[in-house]
Amino acid sequence: MFSFLISAQPEQRDSSIDQNQPLSSISFYDATITNRIGFRGEQTASFLTDHHIALPSKPNQATEMDNGLWVLRLGFTEYWIIDVKDQHTDLMLSMEKSATSNQQVTRLYCQHSSAMFVLTGDKCTQLFAKVCAVDLQPDAFPSGHIAQTSVARVSSVVVNASNTDLKQTRFLILSDISSAAYLWDALADAAHEFQ
Repeated sequence: MFSFLISAQPEQRDSSIDQNQPLSSISFYDATITNRIGFRGEQTASFLTDHHIALPSKPNQATEMDNGLWVLRLGFTEYWIIDVKDQHTDLMLSMEKSATSNQQVTRLYCQHSSAMFVLTGDKCTQLFAKVCAVDLQPDAFPSGHIAQTSVARVSSVVVNASNTDLKQTRFLILSDISSAAYLWDALADAAHEFQ
């Protein structure tokens, strides 16, 4: 029987996206195979707090924890945990197993259903102006904010994951995995003028 747990067949996770991109002032890579885990339900906040997860104070905000995990609050009772560098698999497995015995917390399988791209570079906001109707300039969309919007006509979750202390611009884009190749090509095309 096939398992959808985060630990199931990690070697089977693959991305068919060609990551060879010409040099430009924007760089991006496919982080689809990295660990992500989601939870929804009335008891989700207390469940995550019990696992020492720092929660954003309101929906459409993200928090980077000291250990490098990103916590996304997508609704009043929906949270995604993103391990961009795949360094916290044991913690995520522990949460996943605990959720199976908690009837007030529903496990979301976002590592199987969503692609994830990481964009960096000072010109990211100009790129987004070409493919997204939401104003993602830093004064309107500071670090830690989330937009659930359309990017190149693909429903997406855009997270401003910039490090303001290091003056590093970085965005996460999560979208339906079935549209990943199209979105990748659209971003590559939009970034072409910044080469």
